[in-house]
Amino acid sequence: MANRAYSTPISTWAFHTVCTRLPALMTPALVALALLGLATPDPVISGRAAHTQGVAQ
Repeated sequence: MANRAYSTPISTWAFHTVCTRLPALMTPALVALALLGLATPDPVISGRAAHTQGVAQ
């Protein structure tokens, strides 16, 4: 029987940690970016597209 029958290799532990914690940290940031994108007005609809592109009206 092995000395450490129940120990987890560091590579498996690191992979599991990255796969579970990284999405948990990224999800709130992506949701915040999506909400920010929904909250900002569309420049074409608001009439600012010509101003931002430098087109003379």
